[in-house]
Amino acid sequence: MTTPPPPPGGGGNQPYDPSASNTGAGSMPGQGSAPDYGSAPGQPPQAPPPAPGGFPQGGEDKAKTMAIISLVTGGIGLLCCTWFVFSIAAIILGILGKKAPGSADSHKKAQIGLILGIVGVVLGVIMWPVLIATGSLDVYTN
Repeated sequence: MTTPPPPPGGGGNQPYDPSASNTGAGSMPGQGSAPDYGSAPGQPPQAPPPAPGGFPQGGEDKAKTMAIISLVTGGIGLLCCTWFVFSIAAIILGILGKKAPGSADSHKKAQIGLILGIVGVVLGVIMWPVLIATGSLDVYTN
């Protein structure tokens, strides 16, 4: 039975001790300790700070999402005037998108979605009596 070869970089015939602490320079020849990223001595090391940039913060992301959905539902509600569901959704999401913290572009999109929703509701209110009067929409079926 043979013994395994020693680790590279010298180490001699000393057995591996996992409980030994590897702190400070000089614990292994040619290697220093890992950076602590601002932790005080005796404290556990902290994670490094996040990199700059990345994803937008929660409020900005919510405003952008609500504004886009408000635009889409406002357009659908405008095209389908007799379906108030889309126009009402555009109004609600437009109001919420304007109140959420976000960029000016998100607020503009939310405002446009709100306007499209209001126009869709107004056209729907005008179109229902016209469709009933012309017989295109039959509400008196048994």
